[in-house]
Amino acid sequence: MRELPIRDITVHDDNCVRRVPIFAGLTATQQDLVATMARPQFLDDGELVHRVGERTGKMFVVHSGQVKLHRVLPTGRKLLIRVAQPGETVGEHAFLTSSPTLDEAEAMDGTRLCVFVHDDLAGLIQRYPDIAHRMLVTLGERLAQTEHQLTLNTQSVDVRIADYLLQQPLLRDGQSSESMRVRLPLDKKDVASLLGTTPESFSRALARLRTKGLISVDDDTVTLSDPDALEALVAGAA
Repeated sequence: MRELPIRDITVHDDNCVRRVPIFAGLTATQQDLVATMARPQFLDDGELVHRVGERTGKMFVVHSGQVKLHRVLPTGRKLLIRVAQPGETVGEHAFLTSSPTLDEAEAMDGTRLCVFVHDDLAGLIQRYPDIAHRMLVTLGERLAQTEHQLTLNTQSVDVRIADYLLQQPLLRDGQSSESMRVRLPLDKKDVASLLGTTPESFSRALARLRTKGLISVDDDTVTLSDPDALEALVAGAA
């Protein structure tokens, strides 16, 4: 993890603080003040932000790149539970509860972080209490997503994939407006882990959906050939 100059995250209009929902209630001037408290850092692909059980004393904001969060099972197997995107935070649960980290966090593709030391963050919350409220809202939304995923994990892999594809943003690349296409944001093995299955089961389920005419697959791009049928598949499992 390499330290970057503070100016790297404060001179641009898209500084990391302005991207973060927990700071959305602040004025632009206040956001710029908060940005001066952040400590910019860069991690190479595969470098760990933190391990399970660490007391980092920090909260991390993803400025660019992505961070994979794994739950490490007693067997040592890693289960992907979330991928933090630019503007999202990692470590607010440890800050709010004063507990060790629950997951392992790993950088992807070269990641820039804005790092807030807990003492500085506590001072910000005293000054701007709305930050704590927004943290709780963010954690509540993640809990709802986790509960949704746990419910889906009782369903077939086909249903889980259909639900996942329907949640991805449509590509806007100049092709026919009737073509509903999405791009898998992760490697297929990572999507499989996120959906609680194996790469082999994931590939077989994709093949079944393709055979039924619901999708077509071209590398990491998936065309939703019959989105109504995909929605019906998910609804039927609810």
